[in-house]
Amino acid sequence: MSNTESPKVQKIVEQKIEFLVPGMELARDVYTSDGKILANENTIINKSIVKNLQNWDIDKVSILAEITVNPITDPKIQQFINSYNQSVTTVQKTFENIRQTQEVPIETFTQTADDIVDNISATGNVIDQLYNLPQCDDYTFRHSVNVSAIAALIATWLKFPPESVSAIALAGLLHDVGKSQLPQEILNKSHLLAPKDYELYKTHTTLGYNLVSKIPNIAQSVLAGILDHHEREDGNGYPNNLTSEDIHPYAKIIAVADLFDESLTINCDTPGALSPYLSLDKLRQDIYSIDAKTCLTFTENMMNFLSGNLVSLTNGQQGRVVFVNKDKPSNSIVQQHNGKVIDLSEINDLCIHYIVR
Repeated sequence: MSNTESPKVQKIVEQKIEFLVPGMELARDVYTSDGKILANENTIINKSIVKNLQNWDIDKVSILAEITVNPITDPKIQQFINSYNQSVTTVQKTFENIRQTQEVPIETFTQTADDIVDNISATGNVIDQLYNLPQCDDYTFRHSVNVSAIAALIATWLKFPPESVSAIALAGLLHDVGKSQLPQEILNKSHLLAPKDYELYKTHTTLGYNLVSKIPNIAQSVLAGILDHHEREDGNGYPNNLTSEDIHPYAKIIAVADLFDESLTINCDTPGALSPYLSLDKLRQDIYSIDAKTCLTFTENMMNFLSGNLVSLTNGQQGRVVFVNKDKPSNSIVQQHNGKVIDLSEINDLCIHYIVR
């Protein structure tokens, strides 16, 4: 992937010493009262530097603040949005046809998956774009496109060859195709279903596998991605209770993408309130049931997207994330509107609730 950052411009701002946090970058040299350089331009601030500045009675310093360019003004982002919306529409229409015909038009899905891969390669912060778009009426279709895009990103970060990235994107797009054969009233709420309905819901992996396996010359790796994406490393998944060594690598990637997108939307505590911070916390908690390498690769790369967001805390206060806690993203460092800096890892029962849009 050529670039994982959104287009940004840098602005020099004056920052009081008490509001400095680790990770900020000095925009100008800092001098002592007798003219000696105390810290050089472009130095990344840490706690030791802050303490040294305080010891020399430095009141404020110049730092570089990054401001994200309005994504709609970027033609690559606009192209991604247009392609994304078209992909969701295509999946919706195709799922409706499959519900009637039980036939999967693989050419349509392959072209859509290729478009998704092409656009994530050309776009910066794809993750942010996925969740800035308006909600569609039926989550199943958007979820399929999201999982395809996120799985392709993970495969790219894992350095899979281009043909494998395309196959993983296709398997991600088709991973829930079996839901086209289920009653619509049980879709999109798997965590709220009665036990009997949940058992029916779980058949979507096998139903999807059976549908796609009818396609001549379909790659077995794509089929495995569809069938195994709910299998878990500890053998507690479905439909076949496979353990780590028997789960296909494509399915392991799709599982992480699927869990992340579900916890953000369908299974979130506050519908419509997105918190990738809490979602990444949950992935970290589940690391023993999903592939650790895939999970860590995803969470570590996601750190590039999480700084700078305006967030609401669980106590209702708001602030902007200025430094991401890699071990527990929901307990990152936040700067409030009055300039006060809060390290959430040091405060019990307070964390990031959701991003303010």
